[in-house]
Amino acid sequence: MLRKLAVTAVLATTVAAAMPAQAASFDARSLMRSFNAIVLNDLDTQVETEGAVYVGGDYVGGATVNSDNSPDVDLGNGIKGSLIVGGSFTGNHINLESGDAFFGGSINGNVNNNGGGVISTGVSGIPVNDIKTMMIDFSAELAALAPTGGVANVTDNNNIGFIANPDANNVAVFNIDDTGLKNAGTYFGVTADLGVTTVINVSGKHIDSRLNLNLTQNSVIFNFYEAETLNIHAAFNASILAPLADLVLTGGGVNGTLVANNLNQDSEIRAPLYNGVIPVTSVPLPTPILMLLTALGALGVASQRRRLLA
Repeated sequence: MLRKLAVTAVLATTVAAAMPAQAASFDARSLMRSFNAIVLNDLDTQVETEGAVYVGGDYVGGATVNSDNSPDVDLGNGIKGSLIVGGSFTGNHINLESGDAFFGGSINGNVNNNGGGVISTGVSGIPVNDIKTMMIDFSAELAALAPTGGVANVTDNNNIGFIANPDANNVAVFNIDDTGLKNAGTYFGVTADLGVTTVINVSGKHIDSRLNLNLTQNSVIFNFYEAETLNIHAAFNASILAPLADLVLTGGGVNGTLVANNLNQDSEIRAPLYNGVIPVTSVPLPTPILMLLTALGALGVASQRRRLLA
């Protein structure tokens, strides 16, 4: 009996160790609907971001943040703010118009919280690695989606646009290279029924976008899933997912959610935030955990049989 209890205890401890200590209360999808800018490493800016901002590394420069009065974003462990920085701030000043601010490092400049919220430094527990992994995985997930057909005109720069053909989940997927983004031209957006989310996967490691995407559609996401450098030279009014890229933002700015590895920001990032809906694919438990759970179940059955035979 004592041996059985000891084995059960060891198995239970192993299962507990294999499972996450605390399930995250957020994922890539919810973060993109909450933050206006998500920079996984360092941000260098002197220009406003109208919504909430997350920076995994250091914030350099200074600008106005959250003039739209977006609500604080909860990352758990008591970290709930509209400006969350994993590293330090170095620069002239940040004007935080609403919400709380959290810094994993120090402040070497002025952070003016005009909304009267709390400013905290030396904060531990900011989930920098978790968020980076989530965003990279989300980009890879979108890149792996099967194209759903439809019409993509990416060769005539006077008529760049997409006609969506969504799947049963109301998601339309296009796979393109950067040809249609290279030159200045006219963008007619995505033609789709209400409620359709459109994913445009763009291949290429070094991309310059000069197309003027001046039609705002917040259910459209451009996924630059393999870009290492991405230069945006004109208005880009759709959400951008580029978690591996060093992104330089100039020109007309972005209306949407922007995700980058490093960001050099020289134009505004504005609402509306990404509001696309892409169903979550269920992820099976890893095989070792399934085996452990099966073993625990077998021990329970054996124990029950002994009690019945006694």
